[in-house]
Amino acid sequence: MRARLSLLLLLLLCSPALAAAQSPSQWQQHVDYEMDIRLNPETHQVDGHQRLTYTNNSPDTLRTVYYHLYFNAFQPQSMMAERNRHLPDPDGRTVPRIFNLTPDEQGRQTVTSLTQDGTPVSYEVYDTVLRVDLAEPIPPGTSTTFVMDYRSQVPLQTRRSGRNSRGDDIDYTMTQWYPKMAEYDERGWHANYYINREYYAPYGEFDVEITLPAEYTIGATGVLQNPDEVGHGYDIDGSGTWRPSDGLPDADTLTWHFRAEDVHNFAWSADPDYIHDKVTADGTTHHILYKPEVAEQWRPLRNNMPDLTAYFSDEYGDYPYPQMTVAQGGDGGMEYPMFTVVSSYDGPEFEEKSSYRSILGTTVHEFAHMWFYSALGSNEADYAWMDEGFTSYATTEGMAHLAGQPADHTGARQSVVTMHKLGIAEPFSTPADWFSTNTAYGITSYPGGQMLVDMLGYVMGDAQRDQWLRRYFRERAGMHPDPFDLELFAEQESGLMLDWYFQQVTESTRTVDDAIADLDQRRTGDGVAVDLTLKRKGTLRLPQDVKLTLADGTTQWLNVPLASMHGHKPVPDDWIVTEPWPWVAPEKTVSVTVDSRVEKAVIDPNGETPDVNRLNNSTTLPLRTRVLRAPQPSWSHYELGVRPLAGYADDFGFGGGLQVRGQYFRGERQLRGTVTLWPEVLFSGGDDPTLVDVSGPQLGFDAGSWFSGLDYELRYERPFTPFGARATVELSAAKHLGVLENRLSFQTPLRSPLADTDERLRVSLLQQLNPTDRAFGLRNAGLLCSTRRRVGSCVPVRSNPWGESHTVSARLDYTLVNGGDRLNASAELGGTLLGFTGNRGGTERFSPFDQASRVSLTAQKTADLSALTGRANLQFGLGADGLLPHKRFVLGGRSLEAQWRNDTYRQASAAFEQPVSDAHLVGFGPAGPVAYLRAANGRLGLRGANLPPGRLPPGGPPFPTVTPLSPLRLSAFSGIGTTWSEGAFLSGFAADNLKADAGIGARYSISEIPHLERWTAQSDFLQGLDVVAKFPLWASDPGRIEGSTDEFDFRWRIGIEL
Repeated sequence: MRARLSLLLLLLLCSPALAAAQSPSQWQQHVDYEMDIRLNPETHQVDGHQRLTYTNNSPDTLRTVYYHLYFNAFQPQSMMAERNRHLPDPDGRTVPRIFNLTPDEQGRQTVTSLTQDGTPVSYEVYDTVLRVDLAEPIPPGTSTTFVMDYRSQVPLQTRRSGRNSRGDDIDYTMTQWYPKMAEYDERGWHANYYINREYYAPYGEFDVEITLPAEYTIGATGVLQNPDEVGHGYDIDGSGTWRPSDGLPDADTLTWHFRAEDVHNFAWSADPDYIHDKVTADGTTHHILYKPEVAEQWRPLRNNMPDLTAYFSDEYGDYPYPQMTVAQGGDGGMEYPMFTVVSSYDGPEFEEKSSYRSILGTTVHEFAHMWFYSALGSNEADYAWMDEGFTSYATTEGMAHLAGQPADHTGARQSVVTMHKLGIAEPFSTPADWFSTNTAYGITSYPGGQMLVDMLGYVMGDAQRDQWLRRYFRERAGMHPDPFDLELFAEQESGLMLDWYFQQVTESTRTVDDAIADLDQRRTGDGVAVDLTLKRKGTLRLPQDVKLTLADGTTQWLNVPLASMHGHKPVPDDWIVTEPWPWVAPEKTVSVTVDSRVEKAVIDPNGETPDVNRLNNSTTLPLRTRVLRAPQPSWSHYELGVRPLAGYADDFGFGGGLQVRGQYFRGERQLRGTVTLWPEVLFSGGDDPTLVDVSGPQLGFDAGSWFSGLDYELRYERPFTPFGARATVELSAAKHLGVLENRLSFQTPLRSPLADTDERLRVSLLQQLNPTDRAFGLRNAGLLCSTRRRVGSCVPVRSNPWGESHTVSARLDYTLVNGGDRLNASAELGGTLLGFTGNRGGTERFSPFDQASRVSLTAQKTADLSALTGRANLQFGLGADGLLPHKRFVLGGRSLEAQWRNDTYRQASAAFEQPVSDAHLVGFGPAGPVAYLRAANGRLGLRGANLPPGRLPPGGPPFPTVTPLSPLRLSAFSGIGTTWSEGAFLSGFAADNLKADAGIGARYSISEIPHLERWTAQSDFLQGLDVVAKFPLWASDPGRIEGSTDEFDFRWRIGIEL
């Protein structure tokens, strides 16, 4: 009786009902593969014979099964190729190579026969999935055997698997290489097509024989069964190194026999040049396979792998397999049970040899997958974050262990914050192939999942989080866990309710933005009573830790739990746990009593949550100031860069001042503030330097007051989320060299930030005021005659092209940029509040200039002409009758307004009385002849309200590989165009008035000079500066050029493109 009871008890313990506590479901399917593989390196084809015993442990009767045929993805018309045609950020390893694979480079798997228990079955193939209609159904609890013969063509390495990998040139990386049974679980079949992502398959045993020429060394999943027969270092007793020069077996071919148990995949690689390091430590054998060219980077893995095995085993659970193979190959890194391939080359074309640290980082990541993928077989297709995220967490921990430093997961949180700010966030629960962008998939699955694991320690305690990880592995190894297992174990380990955590983080795109709204404190008999008000500006609810810095130099920590937790994490004895914060309340005031006044309070001071705005986490603005350095990206502080200013302007004298530039995180909330003083103007009350009056004694000049000696700029740009995640609003007030401009602008991108094409729309409201004649661009223009006036048809025109005008306008700009191609359309509508000549001495003066309305279109098209780059530029402009002079189009250049707005050109040209005549200094425009920028009328060149020019400037870098000269570009150019002011657009056009030129040019990009980054980053003058020199050796109308009479002449202009 006792024996019968013992047997009954054993059966009950093994029954599905009681096994539910140790399994994510009550059952899982089982597979046993026997494969005989023959590879022909001459044809890159595999002939395979596969015997698969499939056990149906489900409660369902199966009438259909599915196989994956992964090699079929590597064809130009596959679903993988089609998906990559439409992603804004396709994988550079896949695209464009997959589109250009020739027939003998494509992957292909052809099934030549398939039987079920000896009976032929019907099947059909679509893309990468083979559907089999069974000859006989498979009832629950029964097994059936499929026998398949097939032939595969190994593709040229494109993604994960193939031959002749780029950079490494490994002959064969054989991953996703065999017809593989799809998974069937409680949700049904998972016969996903192979698009971009990874895999999900039943566990089982693999018995694989691989036959190929004897010179090849193989690394594979499983344990080699015939090491003495094949040699190649596998027969080394203990640890050692084998090289091909040590000798090969005396045979033409070898058959390698591998066996693997309790795995859901099998992979291998082969190359005749592999060096084989074999290391045996603590019961695990490590095989490290690499080529001689990268031996220096790979040899240290002999020590790293045993160390990592011990560390990960302590942290998560014992390494579950007898061996581990790390082999050079693939196109990055990719994990398989007991086996991983790691590329040793980086760069877009795998042209740069990887560093040891790069190879180590990839190896640590792929080895961590032996726990979080191989042993814990979660559904990677549906829950990629469970696979890659947990592995990324372990990778950071493992790398820190090897470096002897504490692990820092800040980068993961910052990546998630960046994703939200780019407006591309998608829920973690999105199926891997369904993400709209590769970037969103990459951030969500890798650092996103890493953040989820790390932040769980912030929520329930680090020790409890670590216990949770160990329990997860202990109770789900060899199974297919799902997110509900994670939630269950977390709640059981912490004693807290945590469904709200997993729901928010994995099933939504909510963001964290908790702020300190108020701090009140008053002294009482017991100390200082503090009322701290927290405000939830984001939508993701979390408990928070708050650090109080007290006036006596001590600190007090608070823990503010969520009411939904029904408890709180363990905290040190000296912490204060406040009343819980209900998730329905946007604000929560917590009251505590401390020994001294609070000088500063900070939410989450260690940055353990993905708060999108950490500037409001503190009672004081976290500010970091850098002198003579540009502000750097910072998530924890607002960065300021401070530098002095110095300059000279011909009409203002010498000046100096200070500039402050600020930004938060990755360039948002940008601030620019400058103050410049012109002492000669300031202390003379505007009298000096003297301005020469050339416009007539009856009008005189208004040289300004002390205010003319003060320049300033205050510009602030911040996100404007009502228009979109990346929309911004900008406020600016500026006064430079006598001209004031106030502007309010709204800008929104119209395309994904990951798209090759950048498309933007900007709406601006502008106010411009020129109160005196001491202004940028003074010139002598002689007389202006107008036929529109009944009397006084000719009047003296001031040398001030701004005309002491007061202008208001609205402007719309549309920009489209794709590589070197560019389109810009703008429309401006407005006019003057104060006429161009203004009021002087009580006598009203009329003005023919009172309009700010204009439209323009510029376009640029580039083409690759072998060593040269061809470029065509066109421009059209249409202005209202009476368009203000400083807004008029300039043939070959830009308007005076555009010259003033450009910091570099404004500062450089202001140093000369007549920059064009004195220094040949011009501001080049997008199109048209440049010879006429030095026209008889001074710095404005040939200008008008209408403009239709073009330019062709093909060129290229003559010294692309010589470092000091690599920023140099040489070109030849020709331009044609004209301008006019009378009549409507085209009605004033006359072909006889077209002006043309041709010549050669040079451009030198200052910002590309090596080791100059520090100075260019902080200088508005140097930032993005290209010095351009053009030599218009021929001009069609030399009479319109100052100092020129011949069509062919040596002329030169120097400046920048505006």
